Amino acid sequence: MFRKFRTAGEGEALILDANSFVERVLPGSIVRTLSENEMAEYREPFPSPQSRRPILQLPRELPIEGEPADVTQLLERAHAALATSTYPKLLFVGDPGALVSPAFAERFARSLPNCRVLSLGAGRHYLQEDHASAIGSVVAGWIAGIESSLARHAA
Repeated sequence: MFRKFRTAGEGEALILDANSFVERVLPGSIVRTLSENEMAEYREPFPSPQSRRPILQLPRELPIEGEPADVTQLLERAHAALATSTYPKLLFVGDPGALVSPAFAERFARSLPNCRVLSLGAGRHYLQEDHASAIGSVVAGWIAGIESSLARHAA
């Protein structure tokens, strides 16, 4: 599907005309079924082909097999910075995942200092839609733990 999105003419037809990203990719990347009201909220900012141009650009900017080269280089620099950073990191993963599988998340987290992986259970790409409360609770507790640690070290 992403190859089609990246193909001139085909991507425009799928995303600008058919709104496939919102109508197919989004719900297909969530385990639960979005309600019609939820789908309406996702559709609302993109009522016309012209308003969907940024959505068309997204798959064309994702680095796949080294292209586009500038984005690939940016991502490599970002990963290098993460690998040398010492601040706490939290990585959520769903099973089976979409772009990030549980196995990949574990390997990636091991390559980073101070990175914790939290498996949320069933999930694909938009984990916040399937696990909103769990993510909120974990992030709140994680931040509170960091703040508590900083306060103890400052005392």
